[in-house]
Amino acid sequence: MDQQQLNSLPEKTAILIVEDDAFMGSLLERKFEQESFHIFLATNAEKAREIIKSNRIAVILLDIVLPGMDGLGFLKELKATPNLKDIPVIITSNLGKPEEIERGLAEGASGYIIKAQVSTSEIVQKVREVLEKK
Repeated sequence: MDQQQLNSLPEKTAILIVEDDAFMGSLLERKFEQESFHIFLATNAEKAREIIKSNRIAVILLDIVLPGMDGLGFLKELKATPNLKDIPVIITSNLGKPEEIERGLAEGASGYIIKAQVSTSEIVQKVREVLEKK
């Protein structure tokens, strides 16, 4: 394959999954890789910041309950940062009270998924919907 053909190949869409549960993180990672996404996985906000600094991220899947800074605090930080505020963030949490969902959406999330109520395929579908709106 020559350089021109390489340049015309579509770039894989990069997804950042911020999830401290190792099982859930690897489950999502495998599913998105099967769907031809490029995946970055972070277990906390600090690691997520490092990944965002050096990679072009299309969508962030963000858990709320994280060690250190929680997901809502990290979301608020992202939305207050001019060069990061337009990255769509979908909250993926097991916290599903109406006030928690409202707060996540009010902080700027593009969607809120209660992990225990959906399959990984449904999460992929939600990411695709958010990317289509971008």
